[in-house]
Amino acid sequence: MSYIMQRVRAAFKSSLVVASLALSTHASAISTVNNSSLQTWWHASNELNASSPVADNAVRRSTYYDVKVATSAQPAVKYDSFPYMSIPRGGRDKWGYTDQDGAEFADSANLSMSWTSFLYSTDTWVEVSLRSGTISSANDVTIRPSALNLTKQMVNGTTIRVLVPYAATGFRFSVEFNNQLYTAYNDLSGSSGQLNDSGIGRAIHTEPRNAMLVFAEPMVPSTDAARLIPTAASGSIYYPAQGQVNNLDTITQEIVYFKPGIYYMPWNYHARLPAGVKWVYLAPGAYVKGAFQFMDENLGVYKMTGFGVVSGEKYVYEPDTNNGYMHTVASDCHASCVKMLRLSSSAMQQYLDLQGVTFNEPPYHSFVVYGNEDTMQMRVENFKQVGSWYWQTDGLELYTNGTMNNTFFHSNDDVLKIYHNNLAINNTVIWKNENGPVIQWGWAPRNMSGVTIKDTYVIHNKMYWTDVKTNTCVINAAGPWSSTVLPDPTTTVANLTFENLYVEGKTNCALRIYALSNTKNIHIKNLLIDSWNDLDMSSQASKFTRLSSAITIGNETVNSEGLKLENYRVGGQQVYKAGNNWNATSTGRLDFDGELWDDWNAW
Repeated sequence: MSYIMQRVRAAFKSSLVVASLALSTHASAISTVNNSSLQTWWHASNELNASSPVADNAVRRSTYYDVKVATSAQPAVKYDSFPYMSIPRGGRDKWGYTDQDGAEFADSANLSMSWTSFLYSTDTWVEVSLRSGTISSANDVTIRPSALNLTKQMVNGTTIRVLVPYAATGFRFSVEFNNQLYTAYNDLSGSSGQLNDSGIGRAIHTEPRNAMLVFAEPMVPSTDAARLIPTAASGSIYYPAQGQVNNLDTITQEIVYFKPGIYYMPWNYHARLPAGVKWVYLAPGAYVKGAFQFMDENLGVYKMTGFGVVSGEKYVYEPDTNNGYMHTVASDCHASCVKMLRLSSSAMQQYLDLQGVTFNEPPYHSFVVYGNEDTMQMRVENFKQVGSWYWQTDGLELYTNGTMNNTFFHSNDDVLKIYHNNLAINNTVIWKNENGPVIQWGWAPRNMSGVTIKDTYVIHNKMYWTDVKTNTCVINAAGPWSSTVLPDPTTTVANLTFENLYVEGKTNCALRIYALSNTKNIHIKNLLIDSWNDLDMSSQASKFTRLSSAITIGNETVNSEGLKLENYRVGGQQVYKAGNNWNATSTGRLDFDGELWDDWNAW
């Protein structure tokens, strides 16, 4: 089928959905709230649509869940919170290409991801209701991360409520009904196997077929308001009109402010923000279909803030600007494919605030900085990424001196990319798809030091390979990305700390480190894994190796400068090097190179 015919068919299907669901969309009165304690929002133009593209001027509403919220002080006064939903490829067929894009399993298994966001400043009850199916008790529902220990109560046969205490960090969690659970299997075919949901092969992981996420975000404190919410004092402001947006390349104002509403860019356009534009703000309730590129490389501060949504749902997988925004025909389109947010940095020190925003359905890497990476310092807060069905939908790469706090990532590639010095990442919830690891610092030699990652919650993952891939596991330093990349003993990776990693459910492997640089002082503390998947032990092996004899590894036995595994547990059992449960056929699954025996410890 031609690309044009696919577009016509998709538009026709979408119009039928709009017509058939108009009555159900507006069947009952909607009540939202906006006061100092609680803020929710709604989109009147929505489609209860789980199978096809939605109209440009509409938002996909969850066909599986409804959500209401209330303060704990007034639990009987309930307000609607819009339940968004993402489906693989936005409900379209592959647009003008037939090669794999990473969404094959999600599409065939009919996966979806619903989410709701609201702002709060007091303890709040969140009620999630099934639109079909029932529960018999609160035990039929699991809240993840489990470590949050949030209180849950059954309201009735279709509804669970969760108490969300106020916290300045907010909460991002998954509400999981037993009747939505399925298990993914590896069919053991070929060299790696393929995923299926039919019970063929070995079990990989169990998760909801139709996810439901809750993002409870703190109200912006008055001390941060000037930094995060633009006013006339912040600079000149352009307010796009709701509907089609295709003129942002020529505006003269400094700030683009999206008020609550629905906005859409054409599928063959993304906003190249002209010189002087420094800030994109998305108010709570703003939903923008499109992508943004700051073109000015010489501004001191860039910002994308607010609690709105930027959605890549209208773009093809790997939308190449060198190919008219169609799927790339080049072997590599890193420089030319659309990213949800793109910047270039110069020699001057620059800063980026990325706060509050939700990225939905990225068609490629969600965020990239080009140019001088050492001069772009990032501060990321309360960021969310959902609907990452395609390959190469990485998480965020932080640049020198960057910080990231209180985030959620649904990702189908490397999630936390730590390639630079002095990074601090805290309180991250991760739903991992098949491709890439959770934490990554490999691919090429580099000088890197002073990275700390704390409180990481991996609530699901479908990493499934039967062979020993070099770019997978919870923690990973991958081998070279190209045959021309060689180990470099003039570079050093040092002083990395990973503390409190909670990995729920079945997992493929803990860590694989292929050292391309001198490596020392890697401290992994409290890595807690529920269980291994059902593949052979050889598929679950952790690796620690150096890729050249010229590479040096810190000695742990003599001077405590090597790889440290402190309180590494699998299924509650602690792994000890001095014990008998660390090796490749035991609980720890540690298949490290023998020549590095003195360079690691587990206690």
